[in-house]
Amino acid sequence: MGNVQPGPTALRGLSFSIADLILIGSWSEAIGVRMAVRLDHGSDTEEFEEVLAFHTKAGHPCRFIMWRDEDAVHVQPLIGRTRRYESAAAALAGLAPRQIVVVTDVKATRWPDLGSTGAGPD
Repeated sequence: MGNVQPGPTALRGLSFSIADLILIGSWSEAIGVRMAVRLDHGSDTEEFEEVLAFHTKAGHPCRFIMWRDEDAVHVQPLIGRTRRYESAAAALAGLAPRQIVVVTDVKATRWPDLGSTGAGPD
């Protein structure tokens, strides 16, 4: 029995523009992650011309990867489904941490009854 060699892999994806790389690099630096550009990234079945990998610290596994094709920018987290965006800017907006809403205009109508502990205003 001979050694079976896999067929050639189809090249997927395109390189990012310089403007997109500068934008994505600035964004990753601002949120404290390290961006690595991986050229000819792939597996046995598919190969990408360029993939951006994002790491939290050196030596830690990649949190997510990003690549683009003719139609969209794709973001694949380490765990989860790939998401598709119209542009690199839209992808970064989708990856931005959600801001917590802080409610500051709520007024208590009365203090809770704390029993015999004596805590709370009189």
